[in-house]
Amino acid sequence: MTKLRKTVALLLCLCMLWGTAALAEDAAATTDAAAAVTELNDSDVLASVNGEEVSWDDVKSLYSSLVAQYGSAYDLTQQANVDLFRAVALENRLTEALMEQKAKEFGVDQLTDDEIAAIEADADANWETALADYQAYFYPDLTEESSEEEKAAAQEEALNYYKDQGYTLESLREEYKRYTIINKIADIMVQDATVTDQEVEDLYQSLVEADKELYENDIAAYESYNSYVDQMAMYAALYGTSSNLDHAWYKPDGFRAVKHILLPVDSELMTAYTDLQARWEEQQEAAAAAEESDGETAEATDADEATAEPTATPEPVTEDQVNAAKAAIFDSLADTIDEINQKIAEGADFDELIATYGVNEDGTASDPGMTTEPYMTSGYEVCSASTAYVPEFVEAAMSIDSVGGVSAPYLSSYGVHIVKYIGDVEGGPIPMTDEQREAKRQSLLASKQNELYASTLESWLAEADITYTGVTPSIAELEGTTAATDTAAAEETAAPEATEAPAA
Repeated sequence: MTKLRKTVALLLCLCMLWGTAALAEDAAATTDAAAAVTELNDSDVLASVNGEEVSWDDVKSLYSSLVAQYGSAYDLTQQANVDLFRAVALENRLTEALMEQKAKEFGVDQLTDDEIAAIEADADANWETALADYQAYFYPDLTEESSEEEKAAAQEEALNYYKDQGYTLESLREEYKRYTIINKIADIMVQDATVTDQEVEDLYQSLVEADKELYENDIAAYESYNSYVDQMAMYAALYGTSSNLDHAWYKPDGFRAVKHILLPVDSELMTAYTDLQARWEEQQEAAAAAEESDGETAEATDADEATAEPTATPEPVTEDQVNAAKAAIFDSLADTIDEINQKIAEGADFDELIATYGVNEDGTASDPGMTTEPYMTSGYEVCSASTAYVPEFVEAAMSIDSVGGVSAPYLSSYGVHIVKYIGDVEGGPIPMTDEQREAKRQSLLASKQNELYASTLESWLAEADITYTGVTPSIAELEGTTAATDTAAAEETAAPEATEAPAA
């Protein structure tokens, strides 16, 4: 199964925490802000589960951890908010205690010497990492060359910080051992969860049908969604995370497969062209914006004109200049283009032409995609709405009337493209690979395990004898208090005080 993390019960309580945020706000509104928050002693018994007492000492480290993670969103000078965090921590500890009891009942409550050694090594490594991370953040200037006194001071501060959070190396070791046992019982809780091949297939078919409805008649939406998936995958790779988004499972008709010869262009000619092209486009955008504003920005006062600093206006670029720069590029490659066209007319193999002409000066492929599978065999899939490729390449690809045809040369910022239309791409369901099928199986299994875990835990909690001492409110008590407050407020709104009738 997907390994349940050591915070398996904490996840449940964090849901409670956010789910009862409004509860805390309502209760806080009725609490005297000046009143001091009550303190608890380590020996204070907060509750018991099946006769096993749970004290504040058992709960406080988890309380501190919750406060460290989420306390900034709450005013912890308010008793109601402190009670909420304590209640969440208490519920978590009661759940842990119950699971430890079940582990003993199922005979998985003991650890071998090898397990203990591995757990302690893991805890020790994480402890050292935590101390190092703290010192790196708060003492960025600390180095190996720093004095022993400076290193000792930073180490001491890190130790005290985690001690204030309720953690020491020994407590961390014990916590890791406890959660190892909890994970063992969690494994037993979900061991009956299984996923069949048919369930995976049914999921796949449902995904296909859903995407067919979305994209069968909307190729632009299909392209846009897949582009978004690619972008999220890129961000995930950049930040070292993962993206679980799938590409669309249904492809609409309208795609064609193409290959191209990418002719490199002299860098000076390309720079001259792209600079002029960019300036020309900026001018067109500025002219369009000025026309849209209908001259409103031209209403400057005489005083403004008198005090305005003169600014240098760049020499405007003409369309003729852009076309001339473009023509210079084609002129520089005219002999090569004529040679390629002659060989195409003679029936030369297009792949061989790619290998011969689609190369840089150093001999490397000008477009590595054309020498890498699957594109080397299948080509690029392009449609009129494609955004994954430069517009000039898409225009060239879609300009060809029939399969086997070759485009005129098109210029983009990458070079000159000569594109061949090698075939139509059939629309329909996207086949699921073995890797994707296994990923879906694991996803379904994790979902079933979570459901089984939740239902088993709910059943165990319902059967357990859980008693609260009232030293600090439980989640149920906090919910009841708020419910009573809401009811009273509603009754007061519905039945305003009676007033005396005016004297006759």
